[in-house]
Amino acid sequence: MEEKDFDRLLEICRLKLDEKEKESVKKDIEDVIKYFEILGTVDTDGIEPAYHPIETMARIREDLEIKCENQKELLDNTKTFRFYVVGPKV
Repeated sequence: MEEKDFDRLLEICRLKLDEKEKESVKKDIEDVIKYFEILGTVDTDGIEPAYHPIETMARIREDLEIKCENQKELLDNTKTFRFYVVGPKV
């Protein structure tokens, strides 16, 4: 990796490193780039992309409409904002 590219990367990431840290980070980035170059040489013709590590089947259920007779009573026990139920911050 060229020095100007590395300096631009540090600028974009808003990182200020001393010379020792720069050399260490630059070496790590170059190692990652080399690894991706190796991955780029792998023949993947005819192989379907895997979007999830485990094959799963989506279980689709039928939606059921349920009448709630005491809806107002239930919502009176909650905190609401513009007709939405407000939950705790996570």
